[in-house]
Amino acid sequence: MLGIITARAGSQGVPGKNKALIAGRPMIDYSVAALQAAPSITGILITTDDQDILDFYIGNENILLVERPAELSTSEATSNDVVSHALECWESAGNRLPSEIFLAQPTSPLRDVNDIENACSMFIKSDNESLISCCLAEGMRHPRDMYRVDSTGKSELFIHEQGSGHRRSEYESLYQRNGAIYIVSTEYFLRTNLLRSESPIIYEMPWERSINVDVPGDLLIAKALIESGLVDS
Repeated sequence: MLGIITARAGSQGVPGKNKALIAGRPMIDYSVAALQAAPSITGILITTDDQDILDFYIGNENILLVERPAELSTSEATSNDVVSHALECWESAGNRLPSEIFLAQPTSPLRDVNDIENACSMFIKSDNESLISCCLAEGMRHPRDMYRVDSTGKSELFIHEQGSGHRRSEYESLYQRNGAIYIVSTEYFLRTNLLRSESPIIYEMPWERSINVDVPGDLLIAKALIESGLVDS
């Protein structure tokens, strides 16, 4: 299985987040280390337009570095197109296309080797085209506890219900995609240019390993969890 790490330099929410230091290491290195430790991952490719990241891994012979072109380095570029370009570079380097693709976003530094191995095993044993990692939507993250506000400032429940007094223990189990793991069969991806099928397998991860750094607060939480030792990394 080929592990692909997508690390675009530009980020409006958290500038330079992929190389932000956590416990003295750039955030992307947590994803690299987890993939390197996973027996199911037989190759690693990093696609990036960030020269600092390219320089950081330039001496690592076990990683194929792909300098992402400008047209695939904008906020409008899709992960599908980035992965398609990465596969072309993988083949151009003399490698055979893998049967499966494991997409690891560097913004999920708490994804560990056990998550990778368990997700890979779950996917291989299935006959599905894709797998995504999720966490259970619990507590205030459940849609039943969410409100929307209209243009006049009036609020209403996101999910309309008759009556009141529903206990959280009665809420339907819902899963929130956390962005840590995407696995897709290469055949399906090449045929559809999609990283997710309509009904992917769900690999459940706990909330504390589901932090996906999109805003500054996410980075603070990830740093606190890792640097305190509360979550192994």
